[in-house]
Amino acid sequence: MRKFVQRAIAKIDQLDSRQIVAVLESLSTELEMLENVLESIDDGVILTDAKFIIRYATANCRTLVPMIRSRSYEGMALEEAITDEHVMAFIKAQAQVRSDDEENEFSFQKGDKIQTVAISVTSYQMQRPAGAHFFVIMITDVTAHNAAERRLRRSENLASMTTMAAGVAHEIKNPLAAMDIHLQLLRKAFIRNGCLTSDDADRYLNVLEEEITRLNTIVVDFLFAVRPLDSRLRLGQIRATVREVCDFAKVELAAHKITLSEKIASFLPRINYDDHLVKQALLNLIKNAMAAMEGGGTLVVEVRHEGNELLLAVSDTGVGMDDETIAKLFEPYFTTKASGTGLGLTMVYKIMKEHGGDVTVHSKKGEGTVFTLHFPVPESEYLALSEGRQLETTYET
Repeated sequence: MRKFVQRAIAKIDQLDSRQIVAVLESLSTELEMLENVLESIDDGVILTDAKFIIRYATANCRTLVPMIRSRSYEGMALEEAITDEHVMAFIKAQAQVRSDDEENEFSFQKGDKIQTVAISVTSYQMQRPAGAHFFVIMITDVTAHNAAERRLRRSENLASMTTMAAGVAHEIKNPLAAMDIHLQLLRKAFIRNGCLTSDDADRYLNVLEEEITRLNTIVVDFLFAVRPLDSRLRLGQIRATVREVCDFAKVELAAHKITLSEKIASFLPRINYDDHLVKQALLNLIKNAMAAMEGGGTLVVEVRHEGNELLLAVSDTGVGMDDETIAKLFEPYFTTKASGTGLGLTMVYKIMKEHGGDVTVHSKKGEGTVFTLHFPVPESEYLALSEGRQLETTYET
């Protein structure tokens, strides 16, 4: 249709009135069809020019965000139509300087219920007239989606807690057995001698103290693992977070004769993520890699996008793992380390589920291991993602 209109404009001087009317009627039909398509979708769509004058707005916009009642918003200033100052401030901020860390969800009271919407602002440059541009504001009702995520999270937490409880029951058997044995020895020593010497008391009480400390550690780790995560997902670039963790870990890695290599793609889509939790997950993976390379080696932290996912991979040249070990990696209290709690990778898995993503592992005995964190790219970033795919994958230095 666009090519047809362009050809018609190029030959406008050669068209008679009947042909011009036919072109206009065709355009009118196309516009009506586009409006019907936009009105049929659940998302609200507002189109404005560079000065935030509304050129078009779907009828359902006023059911999603607070707006004045009007039969038509065309020609109206956006700040006059939208009555919520926080929403308006967000839209202007996103239009002027695209903020990576700005919260894009807003909640409103709708009767006796709370409605939550996600808002995205995209700027488009027009070829004609040259230099002109407009903004597309998408408003999505995420109330049901967020509720479903909370239900799924509660279900996963319950299943995880059941598994963890079984793990705790297994773990506390050994220290309880040791405590029982030493209490019996303590009692026998007292009966045999009628009193306890300082050496006897120290020998038995020291063991009891160690086992109590061990029990306390097991319980604290359990509570940390099953407690719901206080995640605060924000739409932003993960690049700075990854670099901060790498800078933090460099000194310790160098002390273990491990060379750190960072490979961060020059183009990365934004994702919804919690900065603190992602740092925790990445540090866990780096520490695992460090433990696997006791004699030194190379650790690579790579960030790139693939399909509709952003991938954060941690590769090492360590001892590697067999298939049997890989199958048990994310089970609570499973560890290959002499002093490990077996909860580090369980927490990594839990953090990724909190982000709606996943964690995968590829390893070969004697060759090393690759852990990959898979973050979903939100739909609001699909346009940027499609533009990024046209670029060759390059890495920053």
